Amino acid sequence: MKISTKGKLTALALLMTCSSVHAADWLALQGYQPEFVAPKGVKVPYRSKTPKLWGFIQANYKKDFGTVATPTAGPSTGKTTTPFSLLNPDLKAQEGFNVFRARLALRGMADNDNLINYFFMTEFGNNGINNLAGDRSVATYFSDASVTLKHIPGLKLRVGMFKTPGSEEGLAAVFVAPYIEFTQMAFQQLLERPVKNVGGAVTGGPNGGTTNYVGSADGPIGAFRDSGAQVFDTLPITDTWDISYAYMYGNGAGISLNSGNANATHYGYLSFEKTFDHKGRGYYTNALKFFAWGQNGNRQLISDDGTTTTEINTPRIRYGLGFSYHKSGLRVEAEYTVAEGMIYTGAKDTDADPLKQTWAFQYAVGKENKADGGYLNLQYEIIDKKVEVFGRYDYLNRITNDVNARRDFQTLTLGASYRFKGATRIDINYLMREATAPSITNAAAVPVRATLDNMGDRLAIQVTAAF
Repeated sequence: MKISTKGKLTALALLMTCSSVHAADWLALQGYQPEFVAPKGVKVPYRSKTPKLWGFIQANYKKDFGTVATPTAGPSTGKTTTPFSLLNPDLKAQEGFNVFRARLALRGMADNDNLINYFFMTEFGNNGINNLAGDRSVATYFSDASVTLKHIPGLKLRVGMFKTPGSEEGLAAVFVAPYIEFTQMAFQQLLERPVKNVGGAVTGGPNGGTTNYVGSADGPIGAFRDSGAQVFDTLPITDTWDISYAYMYGNGAGISLNSGNANATHYGYLSFEKTFDHKGRGYYTNALKFFAWGQNGNRQLISDDGTTTTEINTPRIRYGLGFSYHKSGLRVEAEYTVAEGMIYTGAKDTDADPLKQTWAFQYAVGKENKADGGYLNLQYEIIDKKVEVFGRYDYLNRITNDVNARRDFQTLTLGASYRFKGATRIDINYLMREATAPSITNAAAVPVRATLDNMGDRLAIQVTAAF
């Protein structure tokens, strides 16, 4: 079902009328153990060395209503399998059940003074970490492994593999948000897919003057994570306002456990947060937060045609800003993001057999390439801590520097949640999705638009069980 941008925003406005109209400090929540706890309302120092074992499972059912055209020829001529009408991570079917995430974590303090903290998390689910585009050889079962040192007041040091300072959508814990799929901007341009053996550069035609390279998976999806060292902390400004900062230097290798820094990346983050009261914790803290972030790194790609090996270097730059507000059951969030340099332009079927699919990933490389996107999210608890309705509009404008290569994506997600206890709940999402090539006017527009028109709506139902 196609719906105009005006119609999508109107739907969000109607959702907000269901209400009378502390975003979480993710750096602290994920980076270290608290200094104090308040059992029975009495604030006491936190000094328990007992490790905390916790985890969650997310199992879902999805049905995509898009079109997957019948392939009739080779990958460069008439094979028209449409990746965005297939379900991740396998890209094989349009409907089915999946144990999407199954994570087990251990965290705690290693000393009596709570100056050395640790955090480990595993992943056993069927997602891009263990099964990227149907390639199970990229599997890894550790998503996080870090140690935090808190010896210097105002400057904590975290080393290892963990979530990088960045987008609120990436920093947020996936088991608390009601949205089953990421926004198009996060999915395409923030969730990095490392590639190897790149080749098949394509220039011109419906791609305009943009050069794209295709490569096979080289490890799991980045999952908003990297290995490196980070200095960070959250400091009080007034009784109600805090400032949080972070700087990380990472390998730029995601969670592939690659120890080289050929893709070295700098990450920065700054936020100001006002806490209204202390009735909620974590994701449910009643607060107003403003934040900005940036990432700047280089990506080294190796092109090998069997006779000549070529090294391709391209920047990968991401930055954004936004805000979040949560109070009395109402949550409002918005974020704007810009991507430059290495721009993901989709999965590509590289198998010449019309009845088979071998998925690879296509990137436009070069500093001139740009994309931008964002989202507006509204949530409201119509029954306190039990029933919630929500809506999110998100968009992505990809390759905005080339009128013929530009593709625009828009999604309106509407849904509802029923919470049993804590994060254990059931979420229902209905996604109204569309993709366009707004600037193509020549004959090349016919096959391009036909492919984009294959994108359809999607229904997703997910159960989250947390402990």
